[in-house]
Amino acid sequence: VDIKFVSLKTALLLALTSAKRIGDMQALSVSPSCLQFSVAGDKVVMRPNAAYTPKVVATPFRNQVIELAVFSPPPFASAEEERLNKLCLVRALQCYVERTGAFRQSDQLFACFGAQARGRPVSKPSLSRWIVEAIGLSYTSLSLEPPERLRAHSTRGVSSSWALLKGVSVEEICKAASWSSRHTFIKFYMLDVAEPSFLQGVLQAGDW
Repeated sequence: VDIKFVSLKTALLLALTSAKRIGDMQALSVSPSCLQFSVAGDKVVMRPNAAYTPKVVATPFRNQVIELAVFSPPPFASAEEERLNKLCLVRALQCYVERTGAFRQSDQLFACFGAQARGRPVSKPSLSRWIVEAIGLSYTSLSLEPPERLRAHSTRGVSSSWALLKGVSVEEICKAASWSSRHTFIKFYMLDVAEPSFLQGVLQAGDW
């Protein structure tokens, strides 16, 4: 698979599974002290580079650890489980780090794949464009028209709202997304994902 699509997929999966800001994602590093895959291969631990100052600077959000488990791991009991494993962030990260290792020019996790800037650290606007393009490609791969005015930032509201629906506490959601107050999530990000027309309504409004 072309490194462009590996890059876009990894960025989108990280945005959805971590609910982090683009700046937090950009600050992640492949340094051994910042990116650690478990020996068993069942989880990954990620940390930002030590020089990064997050938008919310208060401790517990400084140098916050992201720990994510493998999704639908092998051995597979069905073809569906194997298909779902292709949406595993741990799997995507392992592939991405291996593929970019030969040309990356810094420890920043996400590296440019274009010919002129190949290997250089990705800027926040570029990382946002990656996520928007990945969402658009998800639509076109199903022969659907992508919604207009896609926004990378709104993946935070979608993913955190689904987490709430699945039983994750508001406190855990706020900790993961680095929101200092539960009111931030409730007022600005919480969406009614249980509503059948949710996805169509949100996406057509340009809030993705």
